[in-house]
Amino acid sequence: MVTVDDARWLADHLRRLVSLRPAAWARSELTLAQLIALHFISARAPITLIALSESLGIRPPATSAMVDRLARAGLVCRMPDPQDRRRVLLAVTSNAVTMIGKIDLQTARRVQVVLNSMGTAAQRCLTEVVKDTARRLTC
Repeated sequence: MVTVDDARWLADHLRRLVSLRPAAWARSELTLAQLIALHFISARAPITLIALSESLGIRPPATSAMVDRLARAGLVCRMPDPQDRRRVLLAVTSNAVTMIGKIDLQTARRVQVVLNSMGTAAQRCLTEVVKDTARRLTC
């Protein structure tokens, strides 16, 4: 079970990542929201667009546009769901795995463990914390 301390650790670590080492991901031209989405996709792959949208707490059209940008950047791939051809599944590419690992391999692993163990409600809560952190960093 994910604890409040786990969520706080993740939010604090992402805040430090942004404020102390922005060059680690800034060269990739990714926004913080896109970086978070990559972590969610990596942790929950294969994941549907709707599930990603719910995890991030943003509307499906905005999620779709974000995934389009990530796909054009070669970081996310789409594949048909073998059980329902109307659905599309998302996964990260090897380029994304490499980029996430370059940011901080240990953090990527811990984020993946935490995200894998979270329920939808906890993911929504964490998303709000991360959004609030991102808003505060832009002030």
